[in-house]
Amino acid sequence: MNFDSDTNVVDVAVKCLRAKIDNAFEPKLIHTVRSIDYLFGEHQ
Repeated sequence: MNFDSDTNVVDVAVKCLRAKIDNAFEPKLIHTVRSIDYLFGEHQ
């Protein structure tokens, strides 16, 4: 499968997830790790 890494498909999907499950609640569950990826769970 070919994937164009210049698109922001993953960023848009994570933004939608944050809007649904993360923005209105504490603690935040979706965390961005720079240059790596995203983490899901309570941040320590």
